[in-house]
Amino acid sequence: MKTIINRVVWTCMASVIFTCCDKADGAQGETRPEKGYVTGKVVDGKGEPIAGVNILVDKMAYHDSQTKGVTDEKGMYKIKIFQGAWKVYANFKTTYNGKNYSIQAYPDESSVLGEEWVVRNFTWKLEGVDPDNDSYRYGGRITVHSADDFYESEGDIELIFTPVGPLIDGSAGKILKITGGDHYWSEYGYISDIPVGRYNVTASLKKVGGNVPLKIQDWYTKGAFVSTLKLDFQPDISDFRPTINASIAIGY
Repeated sequence: MKTIINRVVWTCMASVIFTCCDKADGAQGETRPEKGYVTGKVVDGKGEPIAGVNILVDKMAYHDSQTKGVTDEKGMYKIKIFQGAWKVYANFKTTYNGKNYSIQAYPDESSVLGEEWVVRNFTWKLEGVDPDNDSYRYGGRITVHSADDFYESEGDIELIFTPVGPLIDGSAGKILKITGGDHYWSEYGYISDIPVGRYNVTASLKKVGGNVPLKIQDWYTKGAFVSTLKLDFQPDISDFRPTINASIAIGY
């Protein structure tokens, strides 16, 4: 089944040339290089095409000098480019559990392109590092606070994330066991690059002889501390490197 995303119009900027999504598919429904154009395809994690993705081709030498297009029902686009150095970005909006989220798709290559024929494909990834900015992650980011009377080390805390239903892209999630110091929780006070979804989250303090259950609070809503927290990520609808966040507090 094709993945269809509601289209969102980009904010108009000065010196913008808009190019509609011409057909750019070859005999097998794949993109092919064409001189003077950048062509490509956007797919989800299963390889299914995503229609309605906004493609931005940004000229690096001039501010607000851009060409834009939108993927067709096959997830393909074709945009005319002229002399100069360009970067290509793909962004779309999707609705998950009643909230609107902005998604930046992952490029198969991040190099600067010129006016020769170029194919630039994108994939919707739920986690990973942006090739243009190693501080940006495609997964969600969780800020971790401590309750007023809680002074335990993050390295002694284990959080278990159990998916509630499918993840934001419709795929099945997996249970994540995260401890301070591992690759998800390598930065003090922040858990990064979690596949965005709805989770039931529990916490425990690792002790010799057995783990001690802890309680968790949704820091945004300032609700009660509970043994199992239903966690939702808050959307960011910006069109460039959107950050999808959540925030929790841990205590006894």
